[in-house]
Amino acid sequence: MKKNIWYGILMVFLLSTSVYGSAEEKILDSTNAFKNMLRDSQAIPLKVFQNAQAIAIFPGTIEISMFLGGKAGNGVMVVRKSDGSWSYPFFVKLGGAGFGFQLGFEKKDILMVFKSKDSIKKLMNDKITLGVDASVAVGPAGESVGKGAELDFKSEIYTYTKTEGLFIGFSLDGSVMNHDYDQNIELYGNNISPDQIVESEGLLSSYAIDEFLKTIQNITN
Repeated sequence: MKKNIWYGILMVFLLSTSVYGSAEEKILDSTNAFKNMLRDSQAIPLKVFQNAQAIAIFPGTIEISMFLGGKAGNGVMVVRKSDGSWSYPFFVKLGGAGFGFQLGFEKKDILMVFKSKDSIKKLMNDKITLGVDASVAVGPAGESVGKGAELDFKSEIYTYTKTEGLFIGFSLDGSVMNHDYDQNIELYGNNISPDQIVESEGLLSSYAIDEFLKTIQNITN
């Protein structure tokens, strides 16, 4: 009975977090979250960014649970092109639920660094389940430093978090990552696909897009 009650509360709460501002605002939020994470963390190896094949940033991701766990977040992603430059940003979603000893509420910014082109191809085709379709490991940033963070660069995806609140137990294993088509269309117009955004050279830009790409370029060049 208690599980059903908390499951209902969890689902209502997670659904409420999926509604956010305009596409431009989401890109600016993602840029600010990335800058804050870089400023506050003293242990993200530059090598991780320099060899990155894609970067995704989820600002203000919500995780809440009482015996049942769940997370919901909307973010922005860029892919490194064959010439080494970065694609225009496109929108992605992160969600998942799980059982286990989890208790509390947490709001966090999540940074995901993709090391493998194969995992990106899987995502571009539809979606990926972290830990199933692509190996994922916690990277050394903020509170994760010295807590088993993997440093051998063998995983396909590395995650870095900046956290508010208290939460017992954290993992992205089992989380599903897919595309936010509506936000992409709002930003670029027409029925543009993520593949088209990544391959495009002449999409209309904006202050938000320019700032996001400038931040990515500054840390990866």
